[in-house]
Amino acid sequence: MTITGRDIEHLLYTDTPDPVLVVHNGQTQLVAADELEDHTGAVVVCSRAELLRHVGERDLSEQELTAIAATLTAAIQDPAQPRPLWPA
Repeated sequence: MTITGRDIEHLLYTDTPDPVLVVHNGQTQLVAADELEDHTGAVVVCSRAELLRHVGERDLSEQELTAIAATLTAAIQDPAQPRPLWPA
């Protein structure tokens, strides 16, 4: 499963309250944090709040979105590895 820059952009700018990016049934989805229990088996990738703590409230370039997506993809593909440093 690959996280894309578009996934990160959607996470940042969705109208979903307290959004969380998850992988569920092989696809990325945005889910409101209070609805996570309805997505049994979903792997939580990142919440908007967590992402904003790392990058701040600013517009990200396409390159930054892609770098963040690559970092998160690596983290979910091998969760035993230490979480990599955020690229932004």
